Amino acid sequence: MSEYKWEVGTKFRDKNEFMEAVRSYAVHGGRDLKFIKNDNRRVRVRCLGAQKSCPWMTYCGYMEGCSTWQLRKVVDNHSCSRQFNIKMMNAKWLSETLDNSLQQNPNLKINEIRSKALKKWNMNVTLSKARRAKVMASEKLESSFKNQFKRIHDHAHELLKCNPGSTVQVKVDSESGQSIFQRFYVCLKACKVSFVCCRPFIGLDGCFLKGLYKGELLTTIGRDSNDQMLPLAYAVVEVENKDSWTWFLELLIEDLGGAEVGNACTFMSDQQKGLLPAIEQLLPKAEHRFCMRHMYANFRKKFSGQKLKNLMWKAVASTYPQAWEKEMLNMKEVNVEAYKYLIGIAPSRAVCDTLTNNMSEGFNSVIVEARGKPIITMLEEIRVFLMKRWATNRIKTCTMDFDICPKIRKRLTKESNLSKNWIPRYAFPFPLMKIFEVRHYAQITNKFAVNLDNQDCTCRKWLLTGISCCHAIAAMKFLNLDPENYVPIWFKRSTYEETYASIIFSVNDHLLWERTPYVDVFPPLKRKLPGRPKKKRRLEQWELRRDETQMTKGGHRKKCSICRQFGHKRNKCPTQHQADLPGTSQPPPQQPTEEIIQPSQPPTEKMTQQSEPPPIRPDKLPIRRQRAL
Repeated sequence: MSEYKWEVGTKFRDKNEFMEAVRSYAVHGGRDLKFIKNDNRRVRVRCLGAQKSCPWMTYCGYMEGCSTWQLRKVVDNHSCSRQFNIKMMNAKWLSETLDNSLQQNPNLKINEIRSKALKKWNMNVTLSKARRAKVMASEKLESSFKNQFKRIHDHAHELLKCNPGSTVQVKVDSESGQSIFQRFYVCLKACKVSFVCCRPFIGLDGCFLKGLYKGELLTTIGRDSNDQMLPLAYAVVEVENKDSWTWFLELLIEDLGGAEVGNACTFMSDQQKGLLPAIEQLLPKAEHRFCMRHMYANFRKKFSGQKLKNLMWKAVASTYPQAWEKEMLNMKEVNVEAYKYLIGIAPSRAVCDTLTNNMSEGFNSVIVEARGKPIITMLEEIRVFLMKRWATNRIKTCTMDFDICPKIRKRLTKESNLSKNWIPRYAFPFPLMKIFEVRHYAQITNKFAVNLDNQDCTCRKWLLTGISCCHAIAAMKFLNLDPENYVPIWFKRSTYEETYASIIFSVNDHLLWERTPYVDVFPPLKRKLPGRPKKKRRLEQWELRRDETQMTKGGHRKKCSICRQFGHKRNKCPTQHQADLPGTSQPPPQQPTEEIIQPSQPPTEKMTQQSEPPPIRPDKLPIRRQRAL
């Protein structure tokens, strides 16, 4: 803009367009311009540089015939140098340039605005001007948040129009006489169809919204044939509690096929507030397990230590009861209270090897930036992410060279490589039944029974994962059988193609939406929480690491090298601090006491002089030598 060439005859739509061009030229070029004349017919601009002797000027006038403004006179010659305090850079102009930055970060600081202006235009912006610009931009941003709530019904209607068969519900609170936004639920038709091809495993999670109007985003994630996340439904609620989870699960159960399908599913969560009683109320027969990462976080608060951590994870990863009992007995020998704590947790009944809720956490990390935007913008970014994911996975099926999905084939190859350490033996004649006893080549007592006809192994890993274990693969190789033929239909390429065969259709821009007869919806009341607004997840104590250059203090006791005491280091040693205090290096001087004499006769001058105490010489204060600069 600083290299802009002013040409006589240039036309502008209105006066504001010309004035905006002058302001941009002044800011980018570093010219101290001023509107000398500004009325409904003419605008004259001069440069005040070089003590108002700069010849640069321009004149723009109104054209009656075509209702436009035209540049009629230009003196494009500066004799002044660049200025760093431009009066035309007012708060209004600066606020318009902050719209994008403030949308990405509503908590943009004043000093960050000043540093951006200095870096971009080499201009000094005062604190008051930057503060006024932020207030104007924040008001404009807040109005955009409010306006999107007004069209939430129009957005729901457009979603149903472009994706027929989907479920979209808007819940408002009308008790105060106005429609206050409360909840919004979305389950697209493609997600419903895709879940039919997936295993009955659902991850539930909730995350905070980071925009001007806080709330919670509840999500449900399934698993496709390639063992990847498959988003099913999502909802915006006011707070995470039993009532909101019950409302969300009621709609989800209906979309998935009813209570019969829901009771046959396995749900995994991070122990969210109100979720456990909601599932017990709606799906009493369903399996509900907790994420091991969050369980260990609670376990570590009472029982810390690397040994207990290893024993806990070994017990969790055990595939058959005897191995689990062995690890639990080892934990009992180490800590009886930790053993009682884990025994008190209800055991799982589902046949599944999933231990963590990383699928839901991964989806939350994908939409982390969208969670700070206005509600319709956030919902559209989530829908666009799903639309692109469905299309990308649909194209991915064309590049698959095998009948098994890539991740499943990788796990099968890993088990196949481990099968070389196992030796199979017949337990029944081959043509009748395929029963083997498989033992380890180095550990004779380590052996398992395999039945290929029933697709069963006593290690139970085949049952939990659906993928053949190394013991079963050793028996298959003995009979020259292909392990891929024993992979269930859930992990086949055909199932993966069927999962993403449905389409999530695009949605028109808000300018093309139809106006629904519903009244305008107002945003929810802001909940002002005490303290500074938090943008990041609160980390656990064991996740914090203040200094990367030294080991954490967990499990270690500090020892001072001066006093040899535990609990502090030499830089905070109380002995050293006492030695540095003034007057502590030598005992304080004793004040002399006066001796009272009872004279039998009036004291003479000599006696008076002798009775006076000698003058006390004050101690020298310790002088600390100044460090040479």
